Amino acid sequence: MLKNRVVVITGASSGIGQSTAIKLQDQGYIVVWSSRHIQDDLRIQKLLKGRSVCQDVDVANESSVISLFGFVREHFGRLDALINCAGYVEPEGVFSTTLENWEKTITINLTGTFLCCKYASLLMKQNGGKIINIASTAGLTPRPGWSAYAAAKSGVINFSSAVAEELAAYDIKIFVICPGRTATPLRKILAPTEDPKSIMQPDTVADTIVFCLTDAANPIEGQPILVRERF
Repeated sequence: MLKNRVVVITGASSGIGQSTAIKLQDQGYIVVWSSRHIQDDLRIQKLLKGRSVCQDVDVANESSVISLFGFVREHFGRLDALINCAGYVEPEGVFSTTLENWEKTITINLTGTFLCCKYASLLMKQNGGKIINIASTAGLTPRPGWSAYAAAKSGVINFSSAVAEELAAYDIKIFVICPGRTATPLRKILAPTEDPKSIMQPDTVADTIVFCLTDAANPIEGQPILVRERF
């Protein structure tokens, strides 16, 4: 039953992660809302339903990720799904991108996805599960001035394809979603003058994520899934 399914969502404090958490709670999932400072976020606390909880996590820190999934094992004894929504961007041209910016962008977007996938999979090995990684169309087409972000998201796409093959033996299915322009706080950093009402809303991407958790989505596992709306 859905009410017994446990899902971890990183980047759940805003944007696509928050929209997805709300939708899955409404379907009866136990949602572990995770982000760096989410346990002190009273706004998010008011959104919790049922047995859902908030847990702080820094996806760039292995110890923090281990602690998150240790909490899930201790409190719920299982994990049915992971949704990796945590992201970071500081767009700069190649000449002005510092090594610090490059490494932070890669670490949060790509290494964080790897760490969460690794430790989630260790929980899922016995019973199977689903992992949904949020990449971007920036990982598929040129993005001048966003080279670090584009490289990180391209890495997420190819990493997801690789582990989809590797984890199939454990009945762990990997989906990688590539949203187009979406009205999130991260998008506001990338395009500060853009009208958020003129682009796709987080709920649209969340609907696709929810679909990927159904059996009907299994044939599109392990390949980039583009989510776009034309205005």
